[in-house]
Amino acid sequence: MADISSIFRKWFASIDQVLLFTVITIIAIGIWVSIASTPAVALKLGLSPFHFAKQHVLLVPIVLLLILSISSLQSKHIRLLSLLGYCASIILIICTILFGTEIKGARRWINIFGFSLQPSEFLKPFTAILTAWLISEQYKNRKFQGILISLSSVCLAVPLLLLQPDVGMTLIIISTWMAQLFISGLSITMILTFILSSLGALTGLYFIFPHFQDRVSRFLGSNGEDTDLYQVHKSLEAFTNGGLFGKGPGEGIVKMKVPDSHSDFIFSVIGEEFGLLICILILTLFAILAIRPLTKVMKSNSMFCYSAVFGIVFQIIVQVTINISTALNIIPTKGMTLPFISYGGSSLLSSAVSIGFLLALTKYNALVHDSI
Repeated sequence: MADISSIFRKWFASIDQVLLFTVITIIAIGIWVSIASTPAVALKLGLSPFHFAKQHVLLVPIVLLLILSISSLQSKHIRLLSLLGYCASIILIICTILFGTEIKGARRWINIFGFSLQPSEFLKPFTAILTAWLISEQYKNRKFQGILISLSSVCLAVPLLLLQPDVGMTLIIISTWMAQLFISGLSITMILTFILSSLGALTGLYFIFPHFQDRVSRFLGSNGEDTDLYQVHKSLEAFTNGGLFGKGPGEGIVKMKVPDSHSDFIFSVIGEEFGLLICILILTLFAILAIRPLTKVMKSNSMFCYSAVFGIVFQIIVQVTINISTALNIIPTKGMTLPFISYGGSSLLSSAVSIGFLLALTKYNALVHDSI
């Protein structure tokens, strides 16, 4: 027991404690919000009122264990884990396309030993670390085609994601890779080429995938009646009802009327039941979560640490921005969870992996002694 206590103290002293406590606070808010928001959804499905809340709470110890375990790793182990995690995610996505459960016209979930898993959620952080490793290796050894290999890893993932289809996750992985290239010092000409290619691909996606076209058209007001935007209208109504201090936990009505109030539109429930002040608190916590690791890694001479941390932070910022912007009708509706707060086991576990990476790569020994 004394050895375990000593190991824990050593680990705790080595990590960014501000970042850790920020994440724990967000997780605590997620539990609080889950208890308030999920009963309505559970009752609609004929389940016990706190079915989803219990599942959310039961995953928290696993989330904390994942964060602790990954954050204890050294940089070389992080690289190996990213490669193994990327390969496993690709294999699971292929299995999902072939054997997965179809929900709302998409095959993104697969049942493994009774658990529903969304492999693309895990592909996201593993790809960010893997591409950071490959890009940084090219700066260490100019003969190594790291950028080209990283492009290959992205190009392998993208078609599989589009077959599900999961346009949102596709855009996150592509934009993360491009952002990593940008901060690594790639020429402006190459970056503009990638951006223009991506815009062309995005236009193609609009015409290829009817559901993507439908969401964009509805957002622009060119596809029929107001009932098409029912969830968005109710979401905006929720923020109006909540005001500054909210109506109180469990007192909101948006969760009764919006099917995805416990996941994609969780921010609407927060706005209605807990008010603007709690919304601002959550945004502040995510801002700390993003800024804190970046300020630490900027002191490092390690291209790998810098690129990897930037990639993970970029993904978190994009995910938070998409979730909140959808709830506020700033962008077309896109199913994207709010990390640690929305209900969803895969999202919770994937977020834990991301935070574990951030804590591991911002430790003093990683920033100072990393060889790249």
